[in-house]
Amino acid sequence: MPANFESFGAVVDFLSRRAPFTTNRVGPFIRAIRRQILKGEHVAAFDGEMLVGYAGWLPTTRAVAEAWLEDGGELRPADRDADAVALTIVAVDDPGLTLGLMRAAREINPGLRVYFKRSYADASRAARKSQVLNVTGAGEGALAERPAAKSAAIPAGAPLRPAARPPIADDPCAFLYALAQRAPGATERIAVGDESVLVVQDPDVAAHVLVGNLANYRKNFSSFTPFFGRSRLTLDGEAWRRSQRVSQSFIAPHDAARAAGIVSRLYAGLAQELAATGSAAGPVDGAIDRAAVAALTEIVFSTPLAALGDGFAADLRPIIGYAAARAWDLPGVPTAVDGGMLAGAQAASGRVRQAIAAMVERRRAAGPANDALSALIAAADRTAGEPEEERIDLAGELLTLVIAGSDTTSAALGWALSILASLPSFQDALREEIHSALGDGEPGLDGLERVPSLRPFIDETLRMFPPVAILSRFAEGPDAVGGHAVAAGDRVLVSVIGLHQNPASWEAPREFQLARHDPDAPGRAGRRSHFMAFSAGPRICGGARFARIEMEIALAQILRRCRLELDEPLPLAFDWGASMRRRGGQKMRVTAL
Repeated sequence: MPANFESFGAVVDFLSRRAPFTTNRVGPFIRAIRRQILKGEHVAAFDGEMLVGYAGWLPTTRAVAEAWLEDGGELRPADRDADAVALTIVAVDDPGLTLGLMRAAREINPGLRVYFKRSYADASRAARKSQVLNVTGAGEGALAERPAAKSAAIPAGAPLRPAARPPIADDPCAFLYALAQRAPGATERIAVGDESVLVVQDPDVAAHVLVGNLANYRKNFSSFTPFFGRSRLTLDGEAWRRSQRVSQSFIAPHDAARAAGIVSRLYAGLAQELAATGSAAGPVDGAIDRAAVAALTEIVFSTPLAALGDGFAADLRPIIGYAAARAWDLPGVPTAVDGGMLAGAQAASGRVRQAIAAMVERRRAAGPANDALSALIAAADRTAGEPEEERIDLAGELLTLVIAGSDTTSAALGWALSILASLPSFQDALREEIHSALGDGEPGLDGLERVPSLRPFIDETLRMFPPVAILSRFAEGPDAVGGHAVAAGDRVLVSVIGLHQNPASWEAPREFQLARHDPDAPGRAGRRSHFMAFSAGPRICGGARFARIEMEIALAQILRRCRLELDEPLPLAFDWGASMRRRGGQKMRVTAL
């Protein structure tokens, strides 16, 4: 199969987490490789589940990658056979890099046959071939022998990474809660494998990174790029602003009454679905996910979830899980993913993209509508002839809107329901407020304002369990952050957990207190800037306002119809994907009223 961005993107993304291809240096490599793929000069073999081989040139230093970009990507690969099952790696500066890349490639697929070319297609490069180790793979499923390198950066036989994953990579949310308790408000540099990250817990320092010196800190969503492409999730700078302008008006719905009606209907259906489970306690996460995705597709794309297929919402989970797990694959850190996880994410991505492509074709046939789907189709068509960096990646943008517009809302609702199940007296009181304010009518926007405890409850839920618990950035240049020197390429993590657990901002932060969100509470106005459940600055969540409305309507519809109970206290354990969720799911018993 000729190379394509979905198959080859997975291996490029994986290699970008290994020295010397660390994420802060991988941009020119990926751009050079993408240019080659577009020119048909790269070939990959893909068996439908995972990458099984690759042939072509791979730059191994930033300087070489940038030089190739300047040359317009004019390369002459030694092997252009579309059926080739080979991985060609050219170690230009140090043969030790070849060993590291070979090991990394084999972690994706242990059966990968690896060949190191004994000559270059371009005779002008022949002078360097003495620096390249030439090893031929021993066959499918076997590891090639590695001769010792005279100047290898990775000694022969040495393990690529130590056995244990550091706590911040193994369980980042639990680590950040513990750090917030041990060193509240502190900015600390934490060792992670062969590198370190700077963790920010002070609201003023966080504001400096996210707002004050925004231009120096770019997003770290590179592990999502193979699945989301060039979208408002993965882009920065002017490219992000261009993408954001196309769809933003539809994410913050211009017809709020229509959107509220859709949400009200869907979450009434969710309440009936949950109540139908009977007396057995079980996780409610999957049902909430489906309702949240359905709300997004119907409001933003004017497309019922059923039109995208029964498994569409469930297929988003392996994509998110793989991309999030890969974010911690740093030099010196054992990977948390394997070939099966990658294959599952790729298979799910294929199904999701097929469903999205069918939705696009139906819209093209039916004609434009006043929604984000038609706006993005028009933008993609309008920019089709532009340079790649100026085009709208239609599939990537649509997939981004689905996940970014549903995942955090779903996670927050899960935490809200589990808190209500653990506080039966408060649950009854909130239910009574809802009945008093709404009666038997639909929960419209005006009626919800008459439920005094609802919005403080949502805010306190988001403070205690922020769905987006970590905001990751890369420094573009030197800076000083919280008393620490920052160099170009450093990773900076703004811990929303740490911000929300800071006793300087929130008295008794581990206690669940609605009163702190009362509009008349002392010091509330000053604390609002310390509340970052939806990020801050220009990159603040575009759907924050509607996410709150969706949560309010959802809780009103569920509490009017259902009672939530726990059979036993739920363990406070976390899974970190694109959002923070409870490990093992939000398990509760739901009964009809």
